[in-house]
Amino acid sequence: MYFIIFIFFLFSFVFFLLNKYLINIENYCNDFYNKNSFCQLDVDKNKCTCKFQKDNSKYSFDAPETCCNNRCINIPLEECLENNNFSKVNYYCNIGGKCKEYTGTIINSHISANNCGNDPLTNQLLLPYKSYEECSKTLDICDKYNIPTRSDNINKDECLKNVNCGYCTNEYGNGKCISGNATGPSDLIKYFYCSQNSKNDNSTYTYGDHVAYLLEK
Repeated sequence: MYFIIFIFFLFSFVFFLLNKYLINIENYCNDFYNKNSFCQLDVDKNKCTCKFQKDNSKYSFDAPETCCNNRCINIPLEECLENNNFSKVNYYCNIGGKCKEYTGTIINSHISANNCGNDPLTNQLLLPYKSYEECSKTLDICDKYNIPTRSDNINKDECLKNVNCGYCTNEYGNGKCISGNATGPSDLIKYFYCSQNSKNDNSTYTYGDHVAYLLEK
């Protein structure tokens, strides 16, 4: 009888220690991220995520949610980035052919939050615009087909229906709708790697089937 009671308490104690260990593992944050991780709006995914900024770098990296105390996923998008009236600053991004306003910060340790996502072709960080007017000047007729939260296949299909647009795809299968015609991109300097005469075999340029339209011209 005493032996059975002893075994019961032994198993209970082991279960308690194991459960405590698992909780600690779940809440563990590597010291590398612990220094400067904070909630930041991911413009491409349109959701609040935990990011890490090294020193005063203008680029942020994905960090485990535990390093932000697992709170980012529960914060409304408009409140994702912690700010006050003295540090808050507004900026604009070209998202799907529309200039959208976002809330940024002037705090250097969080300055990487001021961005417009990544370019799908080059993966380079897209810098924000200070004003709506500045953003509006960069809008292109084909930008409306580049919706980050939509699949590449849908963006491409919609893009190729427009006679003024073509679709550039990089070596990783990521694509972008750009101004162009049957011969290639309109801006051959910016999209030189997507032109039909390019020596870069990893990128391709696709133009829609607009034979009937072209014959009418």
